[in-house]
Amino acid sequence: MSTNSELATWTSARSSLSILAVSIALSLFTTAYENSIIPLFASIPTLKYLGHIVHTSTAFAVITPNLSSSKILLILGCLLLLAPHTSYWISVHAARFKDPIYSPLVTHVIVLAPVVYFSVSLAMSVDPTLALIVLAANALQLRPLLMLLFSAISLEASNNVVFTVLGCVCLAVYGGIKVYVGRHSAHPNALNTQSTVALSVIPLVFVALLSLSPALRSPTLVDSIITPYNSPTYPLRILNSTQSKTGVVVVGEILPPVDRSSTPLHSIRYLRVSHSLLGGVWIGDEVASLDSSPPLTDQDGTPLGDSIYSAFVLQEAVRLVNSTPQGRKGEYKHALIIGLGTGISANAFARHGIATTIVEIDPAVYDAARQYFGLSDPGNNNVFLQDARGWVRSRRAMVEAEDPSSIKYDVVVHDCFSGGGVPEHLFSIEFWNDLKTIMSPEGVIAVNFAGKIASNSSQAILATLLQAFGQCRAFHDHVEPIPQEQLHSTFVNIVFFCSPSSTPLTFRPAIEEDYLHSYLRRHILSSLVKREINHIQIGDSSIWSATTEEKIILTDAHNTLNTWQEREALDHWKLMREMIPDVVWETY
Repeated sequence: MSTNSELATWTSARSSLSILAVSIALSLFTTAYENSIIPLFASIPTLKYLGHIVHTSTAFAVITPNLSSSKILLILGCLLLLAPHTSYWISVHAARFKDPIYSPLVTHVIVLAPVVYFSVSLAMSVDPTLALIVLAANALQLRPLLMLLFSAISLEASNNVVFTVLGCVCLAVYGGIKVYVGRHSAHPNALNTQSTVALSVIPLVFVALLSLSPALRSPTLVDSIITPYNSPTYPLRILNSTQSKTGVVVVGEILPPVDRSSTPLHSIRYLRVSHSLLGGVWIGDEVASLDSSPPLTDQDGTPLGDSIYSAFVLQEAVRLVNSTPQGRKGEYKHALIIGLGTGISANAFARHGIATTIVEIDPAVYDAARQYFGLSDPGNNNVFLQDARGWVRSRRAMVEAEDPSSIKYDVVVHDCFSGGGVPEHLFSIEFWNDLKTIMSPEGVIAVNFAGKIASNSSQAILATLLQAFGQCRAFHDHVEPIPQEQLHSTFVNIVFFCSPSSTPLTFRPAIEEDYLHSYLRRHILSSLVKREINHIQIGDSSIWSATTEEKIILTDAHNTLNTWQEREALDHWKLMREMIPDVVWETY
């Protein structure tokens, strides 16, 4: 009796462990799959229907007849070993249709759904009741935790490693089952057992050959340090590709083709994080400077031209504020940069003799700015590679404790846009109040937001900034004035200039010294008055009334910024695909 009881206990424990292992493996795969396609689709389009596909595939596996465990393991092993290729190539071809909804959905259906279906089928073949409980608990809930783990360890090629390891485990278990069954069969057949084990090795050999084929291997470089990489089909060169905290950080160059008329956009060096351009500069023949002054160079001495984005220069207009005593005297001593990008504004402040502190969450972005975009050394204790929320809070504590080493900043540039959205915790009223504490009483902040002028996001950000600082003025980086009928549809960079000062904000005219020998700076800073956006263009007077103010103020407890930005993130993805050739997004 005790033997039967012990056997039942052991069988139950084995079933539980098997199902738990399948559930964890499925979460690992889903996490790696998500990471692998975000560089092609960005996070919001990727995640929009990912959960639906997981749940639908799970339900389908529950209601359909199951294959034997060994057959499921063989199929899963092949699917997982092919995942580095299928996840990339299917995403590439789907993305070329330039639809941020259906392109990732097609990839989910073809790549993700079969793995989920057969994983759930495998668990159901062990114990249907227990499988439902464990899978319901772990199918998606473990994924956010694993995403944090992937981000923390920043393993090179971690996605492909996960795919390959899981595939090998499935085939190893498949081979083990076949050997066990063959040895304990009433009519063991050694030859048949060897054949089935050999069958499980064939997919391993096939995938190994596939990985070695230049024609079939995905041109992703995070699993290789062989750079620079030159695209065989396009005038594109990748200087560096690193898996880091915020995604795949890429420094690339679009080179001039032989026939320049065939490539409208060329001669630029860009900084990319996943499916978002953080900035870029002109290179080669496009490098030009006022008065033929020597251009900025990178660490290898390569000449660098102006920024390809006007918004980063527009932020520098924070120095032109002359309505404060510091501004009138031109005595800005301390600047703070939150969100570095390629370091355009940080470099400009340094060249104007302003001591500049940099807060950037991703070390790889800072390294790229230093090595490839000419960012000068900010000096000791002036670089903080961490999330700005905690850093600002700790600095506030230092100021309130009257720490002699604490600094009050005269100018602040806040630019945290990436991938079609912004981190909402860096736009709440609590964050602005913390930040205001470490600014000088007459200080000025420039906040960059990319989106549509009359959107809910723009209205909420402006309302929150007004409540925190008391006064703001807004400017856009668009080439031409924006007609009233296009305020809801035109995607632009809006820079809000705000100050806790009681004196209304005014800007002095730009002078030659402000341009730093840059054609772009002369164009942007000298046309500031033409770029102003009136508050009424962002939202009518009812938006700013006391009765509705609380509904749109962004707080830590009530912050719908990410929800509002979802539609704009999809539009941003389409815009990036229209502006920049597909091959640039496909090569990382």
